[in-house]
Amino acid sequence: MSVYYRRFFCGFLALFLMGTGAVDVAAYQKVTFQNKRTPVQDSLIRPTAKRPSPVTDKVYRQDRARDAMRSGRIVSLSVIRKRIRQSFPGKIVDVRLLEPKNKNLPYIYMVKVLRKDGKLLMLRINAANAKIVSVKGNG
Repeated sequence: MSVYYRRFFCGFLALFLMGTGAVDVAAYQKVTFQNKRTPVQDSLIRPTAKRPSPVTDKVYRQDRARDAMRSGRIVSLSVIRKRIRQSFPGKIVDVRLLEPKNKNLPYIYMVKVLRKDGKLLMLRINAANAKIVSVKGNG
């Protein structure tokens, strides 16, 4: 009878610890105290190059867009919004600045406008002079 009692008690204790979260804390501490080996410079296995994360890439793109606005290559978003509201009344849902791969091509704003009648328009606007390049949608 004592073998069954010990198994029951150990199972009960394990369920209790999992319920309180004590097992998660112990597992977390086990992972954080592991010693990671650094790669040896003369080894045959070379460390892989770190890729830039998507988050830092977005930050860099934002910096490039800010620099382009300060240098005069593009106009500010407030000018673009005023231009859109004059031509297409409605709610501006989404605005994206597309950076050209070729330096000779202009920046383009992609803007989604929800009109009052419920139709969605997709506008492409030249970011340098705020002129509308194309309009797509149910309009």
